[in-house]
Amino acid sequence: MKNLISGFCVAFSLYSIIPMPRTEWDKHTMKYALCFFPLVGVIVGALQYLWFLFARHTGLETVLYGAVSVLIPLVVTGGIHLDGFTDTSDALCSYGDQKKRLEILKDPHVGAFGVMYLAALLLLQLGLFCQLYQAPACIAVLCVGYALARTVGGSAIVWLRCARDSGLAYMFSEASDRKTVRFVLAAEMILCLMGMMLLSPSCGGAILAVLAVLWPAYKHFCARTFGGVTGDLAGFAITGTETIVILACVVAGLILR
Repeated sequence: MKNLISGFCVAFSLYSIIPMPRTEWDKHTMKYALCFFPLVGVIVGALQYLWFLFARHTGLETVLYGAVSVLIPLVVTGGIHLDGFTDTSDALCSYGDQKKRLEILKDPHVGAFGVMYLAALLLLQLGLFCQLYQAPACIAVLCVGYALARTVGGSAIVWLRCARDSGLAYMFSEASDRKTVRFVLAAEMILCLMGMMLLSPSCGGAILAVLAVLWPAYKHFCARTFGGVTGDLAGFAITGTETIVILACVVAGLILR
């Protein structure tokens, strides 16, 4: 029980700004931490849903709703996954070899390409949220998507080979009880997908189909381009999954309107 509580605290202290009791990071406290990672997504999804209800009830303008919706995950997580997206964009745009790309991922500085692609991502999400506000048939599916995205990111860490023997991804990969964490994350992923399909069979089914195609592609991408997964690449996967879910909800909402 102590390891479970410690794992919960480690997951939330790293992947959110929610205050947690101070916990030492070691192989015992990190053993089951990734099992609790999707719960951060549950909180983000719940806040998104409450914000949507408030915006609709008070008749807020579309752009204001979209802007706050983009900011909610950023505020709750402290931007850790967007940092991974930005660093990955910089590395990919360097057109360097594998070693050069990994060096860029470790570099704490942000390059021009990272800034440009981050701005493009946030602008895209803003537009999608504004459109979703006009056709909100699948808003509940969107909220489940934040937990789903974290099952994808966590699975990348415990299923794929790490690109280097240092960094957060390597620490979690080595410290995790892989058999248990893999099982729990898989169960959580299945629950998320089942919930999405119950809420909207068409939207949930589309998301399942896209993930089934993109997971092997992502695995190949990490291995070929970087030699394995890193914390930044896991953040890239989470951000990408969230955006795909928003897009699917927008399309489904337009069809069902």
